[in-house]
Amino acid sequence: MSIRRLDGQTPAASASRTAPTPAAAPAPANTLKTPVASARPGASDQSSFTPARRAPTELTGASARETPIPGPVAVNSREGQAAVQSTLNFISQQKSPPGASLIGPRFDASQSFTPRAIERDELGMTHVRMDRVHEGVKVFGEQVIGHLDADGKFAGLTGETSSLPTGLGTTQPKLTGKDALAIAQKQFGGQTDRAPQVERVLYQDAKGEYQSAYRVELANLGGNEQPRRMNYLLDANSGKLFESFNQLGGIERPKPQAGTSTPKTEKPLPPAPPASGTVDDTTLYSGQVDLATKKNADGTYSLEDSTRGKGVVTLDAQGKEEAKNPVAIQDNNNVWGEATDPSRNKAAVDAHYGAQMTYDMLKNVLGRDSLDGKGEKLISNIHIGKDFVNAYWDGTQMNYGDGDGKDAGPLTTLDIAGHEIAHGLTERTAGLLYRNESGGLNEAFSDIMGSGVEWYASQQNKAVQFDWAVGEDAWTPNNGDATDALRYMDDPTKDGYSVDHYKNYPKQTEVHGSSGIANNAFYLLANGGTNRTSKATVQDGIGMEKGLKIYYRALAHYMTPNTTFAQAREATVKAATDLYGAGSTEAKKVAESWAAVGVGK
Repeated sequence: MSIRRLDGQTPAASASRTAPTPAAAPAPANTLKTPVASARPGASDQSSFTPARRAPTELTGASARETPIPGPVAVNSREGQAAVQSTLNFISQQKSPPGASLIGPRFDASQSFTPRAIERDELGMTHVRMDRVHEGVKVFGEQVIGHLDADGKFAGLTGETSSLPTGLGTTQPKLTGKDALAIAQKQFGGQTDRAPQVERVLYQDAKGEYQSAYRVELANLGGNEQPRRMNYLLDANSGKLFESFNQLGGIERPKPQAGTSTPKTEKPLPPAPPASGTVDDTTLYSGQVDLATKKNADGTYSLEDSTRGKGVVTLDAQGKEEAKNPVAIQDNNNVWGEATDPSRNKAAVDAHYGAQMTYDMLKNVLGRDSLDGKGEKLISNIHIGKDFVNAYWDGTQMNYGDGDGKDAGPLTTLDIAGHEIAHGLTERTAGLLYRNESGGLNEAFSDIMGSGVEWYASQQNKAVQFDWAVGEDAWTPNNGDATDALRYMDDPTKDGYSVDHYKNYPKQTEVHGSSGIANNAFYLLANGGTNRTSKATVQDGIGMEKGLKIYYRALAHYMTPNTTFAQAREATVKAATDLYGAGSTEAKKVAESWAAVGVGK
């Protein structure tokens, strides 16, 4: 969503964007195989994923009131403008408003914060995400979020900022954007395959002081097991490098450790009744499934699903290092993964299924219509590179390597697909920066959502075994151990690389290694158990569905790009309180699980 500066005038009040509460209706299945509309595989009629059926009731009076539609609200709509103005009014009324200068004229909130996105949630609350600016220049990584209750009254503000000196934004820097780009290109040390991004920003350095700076992003997505979207923060006057980090992460390989034990797994819930579609598509990792596809004019079929949002599409990158011109994957009889099918099509079945299950989990469990809340198309590219042991979200689409057959098979398992697509969810919501504590949280949220996709699929597909390991189905396929994995949420230290407790964070600040802190907090919340380092035990977890709802709500509505572990604890407690009430068992368990990993008490 584009950023637009407000003119400071109070917009006219408007009615909320509403719609009558719809009756529960079955979602479409693979329309090619089942001409008659049927329920999409997901859960039984009485599961928590769909409303229970009730006898028709005549609505009158208060019961007939319309309910707000959850999802994005246009910033330039009358409703959006009203929500923005309420947030600005609240900020301006604070004794020490965030964004105030050290010296200078009277504080004007409309000149210090610009709206990035507005979303309404399932409770009817509205959340206004604002970027911080100072004297017309963006402040790197700083946001606040205004929260309005279901009645439109201002309920609170999320986000911390420090005072900025007057003149820092208006003073012309000594270096130009072109100068900064040249310095960053030297640091990058290689060719780029995407247009560079250069923007002037104000940057808070390690001492807490704000500096005039440039942010330069350079990318090379092909040819390496670690694709790069490097961000460089440079002093706008001297060219000094403040910091650099890669905002694009892949599935990292942990350092090997001998003598590990099989991770404890959570017993899957009973699977839901199978869908009424034809379950005849064979995956590498998830048994037989029912894919939604497209029938082409020539009678063939392709992996294009129009029944979910704006579509789910899986393409063949043809072994190229980057998916610049991927081609459609076709089948003659719409029965995918048969023994007679081309072997290169087999991984495509898993990638397509993984994207479909990710969309369904987001929609049916979390109430979100794809990554952007508006049905964003999910595109997956398979066969990236040769023997490529990685998978990654590049900012717009998914990219899967085939593995090398030794360290990994095709990296298209359910939890890997969910993990990488969830990086897109984080990018569209909190925008957690991929370094420091926010980077560890970024990775953890992808592990959590990836495990959530595997759990969701296991409710309807008995061939899917849900566990607390990440990528175990694809990892080291030929070493005789089907349980070894990239990471272990129930015992992060098992990989010999990750930490599971905040006191050990200084020893492991790399984002995949530090993700174990939040990963284990989520495991303890959902499942219950004992943290290996602290020996603290959380009794009786609240279950995956509630855990996912809480963590998603925190990510989407209470976290900002620089969120720390302590702030993530606060965000998840607030999310649990919103959903289940202050003092609820769920809110208490959230706090207890974070305390077990050394975050809070």
